[in-house]
Amino acid sequence: MRKLVLSLCLCFVCLSAFAQTKDSAAEKYNTGDYLAAVELYHQALQDEPSNPYLLYNLENSYFKAGDPDKALVYYWRAFKVLPRDNDIRHNLSFAMKTTGQTFIPEDIPESVFIFYNYFSFEELKGFCTLFAWLFVILFICYLFFGKKKLVRLFCSICIVLFTIFAVWTGLRYESAKERLAVVTTARAELRSGPGDNFPVSVSVPKAHLLTVEDSKGDWYLVRVQDDTSKGWVLKKFIEEI
Repeated sequence: MRKLVLSLCLCFVCLSAFAQTKDSAAEKYNTGDYLAAVELYHQALQDEPSNPYLLYNLENSYFKAGDPDKALVYYWRAFKVLPRDNDIRHNLSFAMKTTGQTFIPEDIPESVFIFYNYFSFEELKGFCTLFAWLFVILFICYLFFGKKKLVRLFCSICIVLFTIFAVWTGLRYESAKERLAVVTTARAELRSGPGDNFPVSVSVPKAHLLTVEDSKGDWYLVRVQDDTSKGWVLKKFIEEI
């Protein structure tokens, strides 16, 4: 009993400290001390690293502090967790535009893009698992219990929903496994091979998006977004999303 009480007290203290850190970060942001807000939001993220609202607030702090590359990193992380949030999507699109990039492809209607990315990839996988298990449970009920017509109807609904989410998940698989990164130095030089002795093939400015395709030692093989250019870049010059 004493251990339970101590555990509950410890949880309460941790939650209080977490709430205080968030409040202090918000206060720093509102008073224009964006660098202090960045530090405090990083502290809060240690307790909830996948909290989309903390990521969103951190990205805003970085953007206000004049650090667009770090802002893009956390905008993208927030978008991956909660893609249907209008504020996250709008700010990510704005940040991409300020760095000369496009968030929503020009050949795709915005409404289609929003609907296609309404759920995160993890949520889609969760829906697949949910409807698969519901079908199994309902099928067992169909075999052993009464009201078979009603159960059969629900089984059919589960099959349809599972199929929809399975196809949706499959369509999103390629983009979900894509490793995105952002240039964090003034200009990243992409070389034809993984070493300083290889010639520079192209240079990419700060805050631009790259796709990581391979790695070797201290080097990444990357592809430039909205381009077909490829090259090897030192890992310290970019940050993976």
